[in-house]
Amino acid sequence: MNKQSFWQAMMAGSVFGWVFIFWGVFFPFDGGVIKFLWIGILLGWTILHPLELAISLPLGKEKGLTPERIFVKTMAFGFTWWLPLKWGVFDV
Repeated sequence: MNKQSFWQAMMAGSVFGWVFIFWGVFFPFDGGVIKFLWIGILLGWTILHPLELAISLPLGKEKGLTPERIFVKTMAFGFTWWLPLKWGVFDV
């Protein structure tokens, strides 16, 4: 878990989650497991990513990042961005 490639793959998964969310908004799923999964990811991404700002903002400021950059990266990638930053896997 201390390899950049691992975290970059995780960040790509987060981007895929956003693509999946927007796909479901513009092309709603009929039902079943896929719709249940979509609702779960929608709730997770839209509730948890903003909550993560409580952790990522102080961490990012400590690393010299602007609040705007911290906000965008946290909303896009969630913990897959700020956790490796905290652990020193990513440089600023």
